[in-house]
Amino acid sequence: MLVLELKVPPFPLLATVGHTLWPPGIVHARRQFDVFDIIICVSGTLYMEENGIQYEIKKGMVLVLEPGKMHRGYRPTDTNTEVYWIHFEYPLLSKPVLVDKNNWQQPLLNRTDQDTEAPPGMVYIPKFTGIDLRTVVPLLKEMIKVHSILSAYRSYELQILFGRFLIEIQSSMKKSSPQARSLLLGEKVASYLADCLEDPFDSVQMENDLHYHFDYLARCLKQYLGMSPLQYRHRLQIERAKQLLANSEIPLIQVGEQCGFRDNNYFTRLFKRQTSFTPGEYRKRYQVFRVD
Repeated sequence: MLVLELKVPPFPLLATVGHTLWPPGIVHARRQFDVFDIIICVSGTLYMEENGIQYEIKKGMVLVLEPGKMHRGYRPTDTNTEVYWIHFEYPLLSKPVLVDKNNWQQPLLNRTDQDTEAPPGMVYIPKFTGIDLRTVVPLLKEMIKVHSILSAYRSYELQILFGRFLIEIQSSMKKSSPQARSLLLGEKVASYLADCLEDPFDSVQMENDLHYHFDYLARCLKQYLGMSPLQYRHRLQIERAKQLLANSEIPLIQVGEQCGFRDNNYFTRLFKRQTSFTPGEYRKRYQVFRVD
């Protein structure tokens, strides 16, 4: 699937949102914008062309028109056609890339609870695809409502609604991909491991609780995060240990126990392998408070 890949921050910002119901016989005007134009069809069919490429935007479909490209209607509407549109801007210095997206793996970022810069990320917006109107239309209606009484105070609220809209259409892409089932199960495995962090690792228990063979669960998590269950568990354990070491005076042995380690020597070895510090060294370097 062709998608626009936007590196964030900076984040895309909504310029306007609109809605109309066109009767039969209407042809979209010929235009060229300096912003992105998202068209969502709720009923009927809208016939659009961008730089010579034609699109039939049927009910439940979305098309993103790109800045600098000429677009126009190439055929009149056949029936009553209801559409929403969103214009949004994105800094030209961070020009989006049009890519063929077929891998939804989501490697974890290196982060701490003491970071002072926003983490990097990606926003994926489909060029032309079907979406779930049941989740998208209520957001669009709320955006129209806020925009109709827009004030400086509510402007940020409108941007948040736009962000939720982008999350919804990105989620629709994932759900319609061939990897949808394994991605969903990968998310469940990740959540399960986080909830069971203090318990001993038990692949048999995981099979019983999630109702799939462990090998299949491991493949789904690998596809989702690029890590095995044990690698992901160790990642979670070390991150929790780092937080406890930096934000508490809990004895080192208890820190290991609260992170699911029954063997303190193993905890120390694993912690040093992943951070280059022993737990005690890490606490001395990164503890965020002092006891007088």
